[in-house]
Amino acid sequence: MLDSHLFAANQRPAVDVGLSVSRVGGKAQTAAMRKVTGRVRLDYAQFLELEMFTRFGGLSDSRVKAQITRGERIRTLITQPRFAALRLVDEVALLAALADGVFDPLPAKVIEEVRGHVAAHLDAHAAESMATVTKTGTLDDKTRAALAAAVGDLAKELAAGLEPKAAAS
Repeated sequence: MLDSHLFAANQRPAVDVGLSVSRVGGKAQTAAMRKVTGRVRLDYAQFLELEMFTRFGGLSDSRVKAQITRGERIRTLITQPRFAALRLVDEVALLAALADGVFDPLPAKVIEEVRGHVAAHLDAHAAESMATVTKTGTLDDKTRAALAAAVGDLAKELAAGLEPKAAAS
């Protein structure tokens, strides 16, 4: 189900994961995208529920705070700036890194920077894995690990205040 509040917050697609009952949803995605979004979708739905309850000042234990922080990272990642669409393989890599916890210790600002540099970084550092996802539309464990590691390296570079490394010539 589409949500105008999510659309106004630049989340694309503006689908409310808690209310969506589409039978098509996952079937319209590539196998690679389905593989990385399963857990993220559940985590985000839980975050939306917790966020609503915490507005009233309750539920402040460390587990809930960690879920809120993770949900904020998910929201930051899925918020799409206008006219800044990503390639499928970039989305898969970012979501794989998110699912693996790469962004959990990092500030949200780093995630925004990673989005801007991920295409060039993957082109330079994970070309073989990118080609596999692009050609087959699937994601095996080795390819997933390589993509998540490449995004993790980029995130660490940006968090340290470094410019991303260019491809070795």
